[in-house]
Amino acid sequence: MPKKTPQYIIQTNEEQQSFIRRHWLLVTLVALIIAAFFYGRYYDIDVLKAFKGQKQTWTEVNQRLSDENEQQSAIISRLQTELKVKDQALQTLKLDLDQLNQEIIKLKADVGFYENLLSHKDNIKTLRVFEALAKPVANYIQLKIVLAQKLEKARTKSGTLNVNLMGIKDDKAEQIDLIKQFELDNNFSFKYFQIKNYAITLPDGFIPTTLLVELQSKDNRPNTVTERIAWQDVWQANSVEEDNQTSPNAQPNVDSTESI
Repeated sequence: MPKKTPQYIIQTNEEQQSFIRRHWLLVTLVALIIAAFFYGRYYDIDVLKAFKGQKQTWTEVNQRLSDENEQQSAIISRLQTELKVKDQALQTLKLDLDQLNQEIIKLKADVGFYENLLSHKDNIKTLRVFEALAKPVANYIQLKIVLAQKLEKARTKSGTLNVNLMGIKDDKAEQIDLIKQFELDNNFSFKYFQIKNYAITLPDGFIPTTLLVELQSKDNRPNTVTERIAWQDVWQANSVEEDNQTSPNAQPNVDSTESI
C-alpha cells in the first residue's frame, strides 16, 4: 500500500527584527531632525516676537523722549524770550536813568547859575557880560557868553555884540573877529539874561590871550559896554567827560541862544 505524503508541513521560521529595530539609528536621526526643525521654528517665532516687543518698547521710549525734548525746547525758547525781553527792559531803564541823571545835572547847573546870578557880588546894575566860558568839545570849541542886566524893574534891552579873540601867532599879535569869521548870530534881546552858545575853531599855531566882548544897545546907558576877559579865566580844559559824550560829527559853525 503506497504511503501518503502529508499536504501540510509545519516549519519553525526564524524570528525577524522590526524595521524600527533594524533601522533605529536612522529613525533616531530623522526624529531628532524633525524635533530640531519644529523646535527651531517655534523658537525663532518666540525670538521674533521678543524682538518685535522690544522694538515696540524702544519706539515708545523714543517717542516719549522726543515729546519731552520738544517740551524742554519750548520751555528753553520761552525762557530765552523772557530773558531777552527783560534784558531789553533793563537796557531801556538804564537809558532812562542815564537821561534822568543828565537832566538832574542840567537842572543843578541851572540852579547854580540862577543862584550865582541872583547873589552876584557886583549886584548887576546895568547891561554887562555876566559870564564867559570856553571848553573843548570834539573837534571844536564851545564858547558860552552870558549877558545880564539889572534884575529889579528891568526892561527888555536889545542890541548886537561883537566878539573878538586876541592872541599871538608866529610871535605876532593877532585878533580874530569871531562873529565875522564864523558868521555867528550877534543879536541879543532879553529882560533879565541871555545865554549865547557858539561853536568855533582856532587857527593852527594861534595862542589866545584875551576875549574881548563889546555890547551895543540903544536901550542902555551907556550905549556901548566893553568887557575884557583873560582867556585863562575863560578856558575850561577839564571837560573830557563832556567831550566823550558829544558826537564827533557835530558842526562847528552852529550857535544857539537862550534868553529870559
